[in-house]
Formats: sequence, structure tokens, C-alpha cells
Amino acid sequence: MLILVALSLPGKSLPDTSLLNYDKAAHFILFFVLTLLWLAATYRGSMGRAWSVLALILAFSGVSEVYQSWLPFERSADVVDAAADAVGALAGFLLWFPFRIPLRRWSERKAVTSVEKP
Repeated sequence: MLILVALSLPGKSLPDTSLLNYDKAAHFILFFVLTLLWLAATYRGSMGRAWSVLALILAFSGVSEVYQSWLPFERSADVVDAAADAVGALAGFLLWFPFRIPLRRWSERKAVTSVEKP
């Protein structure tokens, strides 16, 4: 929902900074975090599921750009925004991938520990 709200704001309501292309960085960060959270919530040892999550997020990236082109105010579809979304999603996936086994073990250990306590 946060991503849809952020992508639905009029362009003039977003901060403008010359230090960094804020818009592309925001796209990258939103989709990076979305990917990490979705993978953490849904991964159950199936790489097929992980790839499906990545595919859905990449599709959402493209659909969100089309959606922005339909808005009646200063938003438009931008291929570079979609690329920033995709790079953020891929970076999140690649970062999550090596940590998935230790995170799963930690989660399982935490669940066992909480069951043992009265």
C-alpha cells in the first residue's frame, strides 16, 4: 500500500534534491524493501516460490508505471523508473538469497525457544 500511495502522489509534492536523483533512489529503495519483506514472509524452502515472488514484483513494477500514466495529474510512465524498480527488486532478491538459510534456522530456533518457555 505504501508503494501505491507513494506512486500516486503528484510529482510536485515530492522533494527535489540535486544531491541524488531522489526519484530513482526512492523507486530502488521501495522495491528493494518490498522484495526483502515479501520473500521473508513467504519463502518456505521453495526456490520456485522465491522466483514467483520476484516475477510478481517485476510485473507490479511495470503495471505501476502504466497506472501512473493514467493519473490525471503530473505523473507519467517512465521506463527508467521501471528499471530502478527492477534493479531494486533484483538487488533485494540477490541480498536475500545468501541469507535465506541462516534466517530460516534463526526463525526455527526462535520458534522452538518460545514454545519451550512456560
